[in-house]
Amino acid sequence: MWRKISTYYSPFVDVISFSLLILTGVYVISQYGQLPDDIPRHFNARGEPDAWGGKGFLIGMLILFGFILSQGFILNYFLIMKQDAKEAMQFVNMPFIKKEELTGKQVWLIKRSTARMMAILNLCLSIMFSFLLYRTVQTAMEQENGLGSGILIFTIIILLVPIYFIWKIYRVAKQN
Repeated sequence: MWRKISTYYSPFVDVISFSLLILTGVYVISQYGQLPDDIPRHFNARGEPDAWGGKGFLIGMLILFGFILSQGFILNYFLIMKQDAKEAMQFVNMPFIKKEELTGKQVWLIKRSTARMMAILNLCLSIMFSFLLYRTVQTAMEQENGLGSGILIFTIIILLVPIYFIWKIYRVAKQN
């Protein structure tokens, strides 16, 4: 499996993503007993808490984090990387491009870019979830005052990553 992944991107991207999940889980669970009964569960656009709820919310967020991360990895591995190049193209939607006219090299480059995009999005989401959970715990313990501007940066990056890779894929598809 590692050999297959390494033909598309460095497997350490996935190792870092899953390590963040584990480290964040350890942190949240180690702090859980010290948390007050009500913790921030929603933040406004400035990163200030504006809704409060039970601390079980953190466990739900950890479960969601693990689910999203594992689903992203599974989709990437089994639908993009493990499939034959032509079969994998059915999962790549490219308007205005006739997929049957693409060369083998173009299909492979598109497949590689798609796999890289998925892996990098998984990493960005891992960083964002870790940040959200960490700052939520810190805010609940009154050691921080909300999320700050960091969440805006993560949101912008998560929006820019697909734009960059889609642009890259279209450049490959338009080459003749």
